[in-house]
Amino acid sequence: MRPLFLSLAILLFVIGCKNSTEKSAEEFGETDELTINETEENYGMDQEDLNDLFEGLKQLDSIGKFFGNSGMTITLEKDQLSEKELNELMDAVKNDPDGYGSSIKITENSIEIQPDLLQEVMGGAGSNSDLAKIITLLTTDTKTLAALSEDKTETRKNLRAKLNTKEVSFIEDDLLSDQVRNINARHALVEKINNASGEEVNILVAEYYKIDPNEVDILKKMPPKTFINSETSANAVLKTELPVEISNYLKNSKASNHFKNLTETSLSREKRNADRFIRKSQQARDEFYQRNPGWYGEGQSVGDTYTDSRMTYIYLPLGDLSFADRVISHQIGDPPGANADGSLGIPDMPNVSFPNGDTRICNLGIRGVLTLEFTDNAIADVNGPDLYVFEMGAIEPTNLEISKNGVDWINVGRIDGGTAKVDIAPFCKPGDTFNYIRLTDLESPSALPGADVDAVAAIGGALRLHLDSSVLFDTGKFELKESASAELKALIAAIKRIPKGTLIIEGHTDNVGSPASNLTLSENRAKEVSEYLKKHLSASYKFEIKGFGETQPIAANNSEENKQKNRRVEILVVPSN
Repeated sequence: MRPLFLSLAILLFVIGCKNSTEKSAEEFGETDELTINETEENYGMDQEDLNDLFEGLKQLDSIGKFFGNSGMTITLEKDQLSEKELNELMDAVKNDPDGYGSSIKITENSIEIQPDLLQEVMGGAGSNSDLAKIITLLTTDTKTLAALSEDKTETRKNLRAKLNTKEVSFIEDDLLSDQVRNINARHALVEKINNASGEEVNILVAEYYKIDPNEVDILKKMPPKTFINSETSANAVLKTELPVEISNYLKNSKASNHFKNLTETSLSREKRNADRFIRKSQQARDEFYQRNPGWYGEGQSVGDTYTDSRMTYIYLPLGDLSFADRVISHQIGDPPGANADGSLGIPDMPNVSFPNGDTRICNLGIRGVLTLEFTDNAIADVNGPDLYVFEMGAIEPTNLEISKNGVDWINVGRIDGGTAKVDIAPFCKPGDTFNYIRLTDLESPSALPGADVDAVAAIGGALRLHLDSSVLFDTGKFELKESASAELKALIAAIKRIPKGTLIIEGHTDNVGSPASNLTLSENRAKEVSEYLKKHLSASYKFEIKGFGETQPIAANNSEENKQKNRRVEILVVPSN
């Protein structure tokens, strides 16, 4: 689903106009601007804001087209409301499940609104409704117009050429922002820049920012707004300083006040956002350890917190290691999905619209099926949710399955209802771990086909380590080679990252020889590694030994190279309380 963060002020204005004048979309275009009624509240919006909103509406083909987009969702953070306001909203949803309840979903950390449905529900309430005021207050800082969701790739390319900048800059980022504030002035400026040449470009930019034309080239050194998607990136922002060229210029008495305010305010705003992210991150961390006291990382500066498009903060003790690593397969469905690799690694898609898709996001496709593997980690059962699917926009109905080997699957069931957190406890035994997940889209129509998956993470997780048997053992033998000492020391250091837990040591072979002899060899090799580790690790670890022989190859045994891959020892480090 395409995430579209839309100001409900637009919605309320449209409803109010519809109720009072019954104007069509074409009639809106005949009016030059919307004037604030001084006897009514404007919810913190000035005349310029309302004019921008009104101009945005005039760009739409029709109001019906605007609200008829089933891919449109507004996501708001809960803590933007007072307790009283939140209770009023919750009561409205509870008391009118077929009305407000059908268009507003209140999740653990956020509020999701579908404006096309809400328009029908609010009907004659208009902008004087107390509930309307609450919703409008929520959206002050998250305004984006549907009409501005076009692909900006070519526009960015042209603007960068005119500015004579090789990489994205503050100016480019600001002028092409989806924020409603000053949207008409910004769009008009971009058009003028496209038709300007040479020094005219700097003059136009200087007039817009009210700085000296000579300061424009210095402003081009200002980097764009940082995309904060983790506590790590938030901490990096807190350490950020203005570029040296700008910092030195600000010490110059010739620097204009507007230039100083523009650069310093931009940086301070980013640091405030980063500080807020870190506070939220600490809350998520505390909640995890309240459910799992004594788990790996408690009281330490380990792990990381990530956020999704619904502003849910997810703490992961293993940090970047927590995410799915490899696409096994993607059945793209019909209409087809795309970009399977976009589901791997950390969530890296900012909250922007992507009407033509984006390589950072996997679109499952209608009835599409995506199978992923966790190679350097595994899904383990902890208290609370164990798996998190980072989707863009609202959660679209998806079926989830988990597997230890990619062959035998356990059906966990349907993911929807505004949450992507999954608890596998009802589907596994204590100590079970899983390396594969399979997501199947349940035919939910939207702007892009199927659910849009940015990342999938194991919340508690287990660390998976791989050892090449040829480094540890001679062919057909299970005694550790003396030359393996460096590899084993590195293994011990990696295990000690998790100071307490269970070590599951697995031996694997290729298909050379009989299945029975390979099973025995794999067990003996796992036992040999286990004995070595017991001598060099503390008593805080428990040990399990498993020999799989040739039954779990990771490559077809059709070449010497692939057989070498299958001859391995894997160690799973499962943290414990």
